[in-house]
Amino acid sequence: MSSTFQAKCASVVNEVYLSQLCREKDETVSLEGPKKLGYYSFYYNDEKEIVYCPDKSSLRYLDLPNPVYINCLKGYDSNIKFGNKNPKGSNLLRWILENETILSDLSYDFICNNGLLKEFMTFKFNNDDWTFSATKIRGKIILNRIHSDEEKASIDARTEQSNKSTYVANNLQLLIAKNIDQSQGDVKREEDSFFGVFHSKIGSHQILHSGFLGCVETKEDLDKPIDEMKFVLIKKFNGPRVSHSPFQADTWWALAALAGIDKIVRAKCQRDFMCKNIDKLDVKSLIYKSRQMDFVNSLNTVLDHVKSTVTEENKCYNFHLNGRIKKLTGYLMNDLDENLIPSWYIDEQLPVEA
Repeated sequence: MSSTFQAKCASVVNEVYLSQLCREKDETVSLEGPKKLGYYSFYYNDEKEIVYCPDKSSLRYLDLPNPVYINCLKGYDSNIKFGNKNPKGSNLLRWILENETILSDLSYDFICNNGLLKEFMTFKFNNDDWTFSATKIRGKIILNRIHSDEEKASIDARTEQSNKSTYVANNLQLLIAKNIDQSQGDVKREEDSFFGVFHSKIGSHQILHSGFLGCVETKEDLDKPIDEMKFVLIKKFNGPRVSHSPFQADTWWALAALAGIDKIVRAKCQRDFMCKNIDKLDVKSLIYKSRQMDFVNSLNTVLDHVKSTVTEENKCYNFHLNGRIKKLTGYLMNDLDENLIPSWYIDEQLPVEA
């Protein structure tokens, strides 16, 4: 764990080995949902700041070339390190303030994004260390992934090949899916993304969560209501492998399940990042049913533990997972982090646009 993280900690509140908590599998626990409630778009401007859009401006539809022969490195700049930028959790908080009517009759305990829920699901099969925060505001626990100084440094230290692979994962979306707003022409908004807002139930928990929705499967889907659109996730694996890895199968299944997506559009990239083969996979075939149940139980167990730990309002708790031994340590922090929980959300006032 980074020294910066330790210096900000007020006190350790508990430590638990998650592998022990997950030892007993509850066959009655299931993931109910997700129910689509709404959507938003966002992109990064030239100053690398997030621009939130309460609309479908980032919605895309699948438009596969025939034949498939794609230079996935189109537009690549070797001077830029591609990877995680500013936290995106405030987008969902803003949506919440803008859509109080939709939420007025809805109960939920947690506010989170699908990326972190995926980490909760798959931690038993991932040996990486990671950290997240939990803050109870007006009775709801807001969860955010925290990227450590070490993680940020690892992005800067990436090899050229690894940096290209990260770029291609995002760029592929732009190359095989078209934006609904054709008036944009060739204008490229950096990491232009369309997110859904969902409500799900698992065990005794109810979750309000947001997640990347990829693109709709056909152009005809664009005319349908959001809850009737058929979305697909665009994913890739790198040659010389003949198929995706078990880790990718776990990740793809979790993200798709949390967003209610049935199909993966899978691209194979050669060593030079040319793509000559794209196929479609059914999400339900990615992993065995028993593993799906493992993931649902793991998510329920982590949420149980977080809810029992985060008892004080307006206090920030950080949780650090040692991925190798599966030890989760909870800390009560000295201060709230404005980057994770903006003051405008606490004050229930929408941010003033610059």
